[in-house]
Amino acid sequence: MSSKSVFVTLLLVGSVASIDLIGRTQSAAVKGKLVCEGKPASGVKVKLMESDNSVGIGFLDSDDKMASGKADSSGAFSLSGSTKEITNIEPYLAVFHDCKDGITPCQRVFRVNIPSSYTNSGSSAKKTYDAGVIELSGKYPGESRSCVN
Repeated sequence: MSSKSVFVTLLLVGSVASIDLIGRTQSAAVKGKLVCEGKPASGVKVKLMESDNSVGIGFLDSDDKMASGKADSSGAFSLSGSTKEITNIEPYLAVFHDCKDGITPCQRVFRVNIPSSYTNSGSSAKKTYDAGVIELSGKYPGESRSCVN
């Protein structure tokens, strides 16, 4: 590797490290209930994520997992978490499920965006976004599949 390549690599690593040092801790929380054809969808995996689509630095940073869990026996879930970002966070709920999926491999996944009014500075969320009752048997905009989650 040339000395120029080493310098550029160190510069990039240093930039990413300094971004982490200057960011501020921000939080969000979400709750809701998952059902499949009207019945509680227990054990469904949910994640509270932060979207890293920043222009210019997004290629250096993938979406951050703020919290994860599974719906309880009644289909209820509650997640709260925080992450460090320079800009305002853009949290979303990711839901991974097999409702009305037959034997199709991998899980259906969709996201529910959390309004910015439910985010705050600090390591603890002050308000919880209520996603309400989410029926998993329908199709959601942007729905995809995930084999690794």
